Amino acid sequence: MIVPSKLTELPAIITAPRTDPIYNCHSYLTKVPVAAIEPFIETFTRPGEVVADFFGGSGMTGLASVRLGRKAKLSDISALGRHIARGYATRVSPEDFTERAEEVVSQARKAIGSLYATRRVSDGAEVEMVRTVWSFTYLCPSCEAPLIYYRHLSSKGEAPKACPGCKHPFARRRWKRSADTPVEVVARNTEGRLTEQPVSGFDLHMIEEAAQDARQSEVPSLPITEDREMFSRSGLRKAGLIRTSDFFSPRNAIALLELWRAINKVGDPGLRQKLSFAFTAILPRASRRYQWSAQRPLNAQNQTYYIAPVYYEWNVFELFGRKVDAVLRSDEILFDNASLLCGRPEGKLDYCLASANLLAHLDSESVDYVFTDPPFGSNIFYSDMNLFHEAWLGEVTNYVSEAVVYTTGKRKNGAAERYEALLRSSFAEAFRILKPGRYMSVVFGNSSGRIWGLVQRAVRDAGFKSAPVHVAILDKGQRSVKGLNSGSESVVTVDLILTLQKPSPSQAERADDGHRLQSGDTQRLIAEAVRELSSDEVRNASHVYASILRRAIQEHCTLDELHLSDVLLALRRAGYTINPKTGLLSAEKHKEPQTELA
Repeated sequence: MIVPSKLTELPAIITAPRTDPIYNCHSYLTKVPVAAIEPFIETFTRPGEVVADFFGGSGMTGLASVRLGRKAKLSDISALGRHIARGYATRVSPEDFTERAEEVVSQARKAIGSLYATRRVSDGAEVEMVRTVWSFTYLCPSCEAPLIYYRHLSSKGEAPKACPGCKHPFARRRWKRSADTPVEVVARNTEGRLTEQPVSGFDLHMIEEAAQDARQSEVPSLPITEDREMFSRSGLRKAGLIRTSDFFSPRNAIALLELWRAINKVGDPGLRQKLSFAFTAILPRASRRYQWSAQRPLNAQNQTYYIAPVYYEWNVFELFGRKVDAVLRSDEILFDNASLLCGRPEGKLDYCLASANLLAHLDSESVDYVFTDPPFGSNIFYSDMNLFHEAWLGEVTNYVSEAVVYTTGKRKNGAAERYEALLRSSFAEAFRILKPGRYMSVVFGNSSGRIWGLVQRAVRDAGFKSAPVHVAILDKGQRSVKGLNSGSESVVTVDLILTLQKPSPSQAERADDGHRLQSGDTQRLIAEAVRELSSDEVRNASHVYASILRRAIQEHCTLDELHLSDVLLALRRAGYTINPKTGLLSAEKHKEPQTELA
């Protein structure tokens, strides 16, 4: 089916930064950029053929397929993922979308009245605040005096060292907290420029008025229960955060409620879908999870419910206006070819809610190519984080069959075995739906070689040829907040893309194609990878880790004992250092002997 020259054109390293307008239009955990998927679809399919992704997430595989004139069959258990994919795929008139967005904002502004009002210091005029900075307030265990965290930061943004009164040493995790304190308001001056001013009594009055507003009880919300992995991982019990609505300031909660009501009154289904898509895209930043920084906002961590000691209350209408512009930029690229619109025969995106191991909606041997990105073991818990958005959508992900490894609570027992069983049955379903002789590409990233060995064995046992036709490193460029600490936390910041073939009936060998998986020599492969680095070569530690895995896979070996921490240790022993800000490697002048690596 595949022309060899076409396969050789597929690069070994796929670089697709997470900075394009499509990728950044709506956040979702561990998305693969459309630009990284398109080369695989072009290599392994023809226009008009069917591409499936049974871990569909936010629909990036579907968008890439539609743009290239293929039909996309997506499925996932994620209600939020389907909402996002449908929002991306809905095409509306830019003029109508902009006009209707302005209308719903106008309606919501009228509905909330003057709750966003502040008094400008320069002339006393009543204007709308752009954002308010809030700070945690801690209570000194020695003298019980309050310590407003923001007001005692150093000029470099470092945490306070001690109580300003009695000098008792400050310890964030041990000091009790009082109510959060608004510390600064940002509004526009008479020239329209942003200006900072202290919080006034007027501001405190508006905040209190919003807190007492009866509409607080009408804000869509879902409980984050103790059985959820992220309940303990995010420390929600100690913080007193047990419902999704707890993460919104009183004013933003009401503004979001009224904006959501206005959007749901829009008569045109397409415009309503697109506006809802823009609305859910702003929720993390509209919450208390939007981290403050002296230099610039640090965004919200999508993989946890973390609230920083200093955070923003950002005007919902400001955020929504920016997101409307972002949607327009995304659509301009996504629909740059008028002949490839969703819903047209040439390119169609279908998305249904289904577990990856039960693809009853897809017939056997009905799919021409599979490109999928399974969850990475115990790294991320999609259904827990999706609650934040799904509270507004009114549809919640059924997490019973989620492909994750629990590390806390009752579900910790047997979690690894359940994860492996689900992956195995999912790949078996992929084998069933795929036409003989066709291909499946799997994106995966994990710092544990054991998990990688599990994936290798699972695809082989499903019936795919054990020798991959292609193994690529996927580098998404810009790293996540957690990824920035890859040198110290052993977080992998690049993934691998394995492409495997389903044997055709004429091929006598199936999974047993003369290449039996065996345990690889972990230390040898690490030593070889480090030795091959040139002294002046700038590389990410995760690239070295991924290159080791790629070589092992190509040699039909499993590396169950490999961990990213082993690679980091070997690099340090070889004289390499890791820049804590960029994560890039650099070689020191005096390296230790390479023989010490083994």
